[in-house]
Amino acid sequence: MRSKEHIKTVILALLVLMSLVLTYMTWKFTPDLQTVEKQDNSKESSSQAIGKVNSARMNEVVTPYQIIHSKKDHPEGMAAKRKNVKRVLAPIENQRVTHSDRMHSEHNLIIPDLSSEFLVLDFTYDMPLATYLGDVLNISAKVPTHFKFNRLIIDESQDKKIQLYAISKNRHDVVRMTLSSKTSKVNQTVKSLHKDMEPYVEMITNKDTIDSATHIFAPKSPKNLKSYRTIYNHINVDKMNNVLFNDSVVVRSAKNGATTYNNNTGVANYDNKTEKYKYNNLSEDKATSKNMHETIPGTFDYINEHGGFTDDFRLFHSDNKTGQLTYQMFLNGRPTFNRDNLNSINVSWSDGGIYSYECALLKSNVTIDSGEKQSKLPGAEKVRASLANNPDINFEKVSNITIGYKRVDQPDKDDIEVQRNSEFTPQWYIEYDGKWYAYDNDGGLE
Repeated sequence: MRSKEHIKTVILALLVLMSLVLTYMTWKFTPDLQTVEKQDNSKESSSQAIGKVNSARMNEVVTPYQIIHSKKDHPEGMAAKRKNVKRVLAPIENQRVTHSDRMHSEHNLIIPDLSSEFLVLDFTYDMPLATYLGDVLNISAKVPTHFKFNRLIIDESQDKKIQLYAISKNRHDVVRMTLSSKTSKVNQTVKSLHKDMEPYVEMITNKDTIDSATHIFAPKSPKNLKSYRTIYNHINVDKMNNVLFNDSVVVRSAKNGATTYNNNTGVANYDNKTEKYKYNNLSEDKATSKNMHETIPGTFDYINEHGGFTDDFRLFHSDNKTGQLTYQMFLNGRPTFNRDNLNSINVSWSDGGIYSYECALLKSNVTIDSGEKQSKLPGAEKVRASLANNPDINFEKVSNITIGYKRVDQPDKDDIEVQRNSEFTPQWYIEYDGKWYAYDNDGGLE
């Protein structure tokens, strides 16, 4: 009997102890609301996405359009394919700037300590240096806040350290930065890329491009260029409305394939023939931001969070006067062009978020070799001479010469779903007086 009583006492004591433990755990328990919130936000973002959410990295979207290796005035270069850009940037990412200074020249910019061998990264847009260093390269540095550049030179300092030169678009200012790391990894990268590079030429178009640091570079004799055909999928207009409108929308009018949607905050127009969609914010207390330090990261994050980078879209143009950015579709590391702007995202930002958004509701389904014979374009020197000798062109206003792809839409009427498809053919493109034009073989601009 004593034994049974003893067992009962032990069991009772254990039950009391378990009760105390459970009570304590209940008091101390706090639900992981952050995790729940993240899960809810993820579901909400996914339901409002038009493509794969957060599919792009900033160093894949904010990139140069060409990579040049200049050695003793004998340049070679390549298109900025993602893998090439990644390899070039790897040695300078996550580094520390040990010294920086700014130089200004009233006339042609000359960099006295520039060596005879260096890498050039050319951009088609003005980029705030502080934003590029911090958001793209993950480099913390004290540099002029409002300084913008569109060319970055990677060079070697006298003590074998990596030296960067960020050159302004007007070719009168440069910020020189010395990194803490040595150039050995840069040299290895150059060697690994050399086999894929082709001869380039240096061009002088005006008094601001006569130095080795400011020349215009272009492929010398482009050949073996393929054409491609792309078949598209359609993006549902309701999904696009869900992304941009904060509340339910009303169909205001629908006529001849053009539909207008609106609510108290915005209005959107969609044309199902051209597939073009345009949204504008109607809030009177908001205005377009011209601060590219905010606009570039803000628009990138917004588009990326809603799956808007459905193809290889890259920043291509920044308008400091209007605050508008253009993200353009690239193919094999080269920009694509289309007269109807069906290959670009035009967007502006405000203090409250997206202010305007314009794009085509199309995304690539498959891209294949068109099967056409590989083409050869006129040499860069012939293009330069034709432009310089054209009386209708002020050659001093030429700021970029490159190869891109011309996109021509070809609706397939034999397809039951009437899928839109496009032909991409290689062609010379010229940046003239701040705008891009196709070069025609008669020596003019289309």
